[in-house]
Amino acid sequence: MRSGHVAAAVVMGLFVASVCSATSVPLGPPVALGPGSLEVEMERNPELASLIARRGYPDWAERVEVDSEPPLDPYEIHVFYLRFDREVAFARASILGRPLIGVRKFDRPIAPAMRERIAQYYLAADPAARAELAADRADAAAESAERAAARASDAADHVTRVAEHMERAFHEHLRK
Repeated sequence: MRSGHVAAAVVMGLFVASVCSATSVPLGPPVALGPGSLEVEMERNPELASLIARRGYPDWAERVEVDSEPPLDPYEIHVFYLRFDREVAFARASILGRPLIGVRKFDRPIAPAMRERIAQYYLAADPAARAELAADRADAAAESAERAAARASDAADHVTRVAEHMERAFHEHLRK
């Protein structure tokens, strides 16, 4: 009897693994997860909690609605670790209607567009970083204006020398 339960569990595990290995298609925009929401998801998904326990709190976390079939939930949790350059996605699978299994969908490098989106979020949330960036842009603009003024001054000096040369040549021509 026990071997029947074990065999059923193995078959169910293989079925879930085959379904979970399929790539999911996002349906809507991702929703950022704050610390409280991520804690709730960690309680629901032991695989997610295990990764965060090993690697630490992620730099960014989001919930993405996906087009998935049962036994998977209709959403995934994506966590991003900038220092490791990793994006890891998690889903939950249900057995007999109960969400019991946490599944790691993928673990891949962070896309450049996503890295930029995270950086923009941190920039928007940090007034000191925004002020520093504005100061850097102002400094660059001042240096550019300084270079343009120096070029204009050099051009004016050149025009003055040409005009003086032409005036001398005109007066010399009148004397002859």
